[in-house]
Amino acid sequence: MTSHRFEAHNKQMLQDDERKQRQPAEDILKRAAPTMDEICADLGCGTGYLSIPFALRCRALIALDSQREMLETLLSNASEITRMKIFPVQSELPDLPFSGACLDRVLLVNVFHEVEDREKMAFEVERTLRGGGKLSLVDFQKKETGFGPPLEERIEESEIPGFFPSMRVERKWSFDSFYQYEFVRL
Repeated sequence: MTSHRFEAHNKQMLQDDERKQRQPAEDILKRAAPTMDEICADLGCGTGYLSIPFALRCRALIALDSQREMLETLLSNASEITRMKIFPVQSELPDLPFSGACLDRVLLVNVFHEVEDREKMAFEVERTLRGGGKLSLVDFQKKETGFGPPLEERIEESEIPGFFPSMRVERKWSFDSFYQYEFVRL
């Protein structure tokens, strides 16, 4: 990841009221539409803003983050029942410590812009997804939005599909401050 990663000392921002208004987790989940038979991985999961509600809608969720403090906070935020479905993994992106074709869905929420080697990240996502597996990618619009990363770190919405050549865009939504893609692995 780049040196501009979202640091754990700012973790309260990941679940503050402003984010809940601008980027409601429930809306992202409804658009992604996970199913109870999916094994999912939330890459750069942070404090669990999406990992926790996602875990309730899938069979198991691997919560991957490079910062131990983020994973500890995620687990402390989750209920005991939800924690039983979450498997924390501390690892740096873009390398994924998973075997090939082992995941039904990957979540990349507000993370792709932080990854320095985006081509490798895309390769790793495609490698770890089963045929028919899905990628839910959410990131910031490449314009000033009043929150989020510096403009020069953001990725133009139209460039995103080019990173994932073996995947098809199933659905896409554009909002004022972010976009959401749902891809399917061919």
